[in-house]
Amino acid sequence: MSRDRDPFDRALDMLRRRLTEHGPLQGDPLPVNSLAAELGVSPTPVREALARLAGEGLVARTGAGYAGVVHDALSLAGLYGLAGVLALQLARGAQHGAAAAVSPLDAITEMAQGADNRILAMEVLRTLSQLAPFALAERAVLSPEPWPVDPSQLGAFFRRYYARRVRRSEAILTAAMTAKMRNRL
Repeated sequence: MSRDRDPFDRALDMLRRRLTEHGPLQGDPLPVNSLAAELGVSPTPVREALARLAGEGLVARTGAGYAGVVHDALSLAGLYGLAGVLALQLARGAQHGAAAAVSPLDAITEMAQGADNRILAMEVLRTLSQLAPFALAERAVLSPEPWPVDPSQLGAFFRRYYARRVRRSEAILTAAMTAKMRNRL
């Protein structure tokens, strides 16, 4: 007899959505009992979901429970650099140029889903998840880049795309924190 995973799935989905939509939590506590009450589930599935997210590097385990991961400009630049290396590796091994994709993140996701190297694909998706809370700030700081028409230019595109984010990581972090402060007021 298998146990019902629905409360866990709901908690995991809600927490992932919250991390993506509300920007970086920067150390904000994630109180298990409050989240469980908000979802109408017991604390156990919330704890399990938070433990999974901590394993993925999306939240941090603290002495008091769980909290948002704290980023500084250097750690954010490191994440962008890692995403760039992984995207380049994916682009090299891609069977196709992800021509149907409409954005760099869609292209990377599409390539990861079709990659032969499942470990590389999982790391790419994990890194993109860690960067997702900064997507709105990226758009505020950086202008859109034209998508390459020629699939052979994909590697060069990703190199520029992520190098730009590495260079502007401090501005992206500042924009994310400014937006977070505005939303609290």
